[in-house]
Amino acid sequence: MSNLIVDVENSIARIVINRPESGNRLEMSMVKEMTQLINDFSFNMDIKVIHLTGQGDDFSQGRQLHKPEPGNTPPKKSANQIRAEVTDPLLAVYAAMKSCQIPLVSSVFGNAFGLGCAIATLCDITLASSKARFSLPEMKSNLPPTLAISAVMHVVPRKALAHLVYSTDEIDAQQAFEYGFVSKILSTDNFSEQVNDYIAKLVTRDRAALSAVKEYLNLAPGKDFDIAARYASNLLSGVLASQ
Repeated sequence: MSNLIVDVENSIARIVINRPESGNRLEMSMVKEMTQLINDFSFNMDIKVIHLTGQGDDFSQGRQLHKPEPGNTPPKKSANQIRAEVTDPLLAVYAAMKSCQIPLVSSVFGNAFGLGCAIATLCDITLASSKARFSLPEMKSNLPPTLAISAVMHVVPRKALAHLVYSTDEIDAQQAFEYGFVSKILSTDNFSEQVNDYIAKLVTRDRAALSAVKEYLNLAPGKDFDIAARYASNLLSGVLASQ
């Protein structure tokens, strides 16, 4: 059974994290596969939206950590080994999501913790059920979640993010919406149908228009007003010329 279920239909590429028995925890091999899928879909002109979700209740409870067998102390890894095996693959999936030419939509019915929280939040649109829970619990193990912070700090206010990291508290969907982790809260009743309806509305738009909005939202904030306005003009002109 594949740990990632992938299907493409009606201009929508759907990636489902498929480890419900473990809370949809992500192995590094899954992170690398997700990165490749997002990169491939980004350049597929038949696809307009990528939908990330989890099988069962959880989106993902984070990265899968493997504890050594009792009495078996693994050799200590160098910083270069850790970067190659852990941090570089995580940065690669974040970069793929950010640079993807089309919108990514995550749907979170239950828990999104740690890496799962970062990936769900980094999507352009995050849809959550009213029972969803979000957290960055790494500091419970004295692991500073700097990579997760780097993924979400552009949308979450600093004080809210600092609270979540230091306290390791879980927050509900309403708090997550107020902090900026979530775009829209949906009821638990018919959650999947509501998500599908939302995404179906997106794919009625032209791919060029969807891409232009994503590009502008990624690159325009923080620019000088005149530069941002000129950039908006150029993008709109390009879209109109292609129609």
